[in-house]
Amino acid sequence: MFIEVIDDGAGINPERVLVKAIEKGLVSSEKAKTLSMDEINNFIFLPGFSTAKEVTDISGRGVGMDVVQTNLHKLKGKVRLTSEIGKGTKVRLQGSVKVGGR
Repeated sequence: MFIEVIDDGAGINPERVLVKAIEKGLVSSEKAKTLSMDEINNFIFLPGFSTAKEVTDISGRGVGMDVVQTNLHKLKGKVRLTSEIGKGTKVRLQGSVKVGGR
């Protein structure tokens, strides 16, 4: 089973993600230069990771995508995030469905 969630917003800015990752000590500035887009997007799934400039009651706290990934992995599923600046973001959830309860 696949579920895709797609938005047509601004997309995720990979440079902003890398700046936050470097600030948090998750990657060196030298290593950051060699990361693929998938590796950059994977920072989004780390607990407490956020690129938000402001923290509110409902956003910017870095809670959410890590929970999605953790729970999907428990079900032997996968999650993949792709994003293009100015075009939007797509999150693809992949899991298995058991029919008949066995």
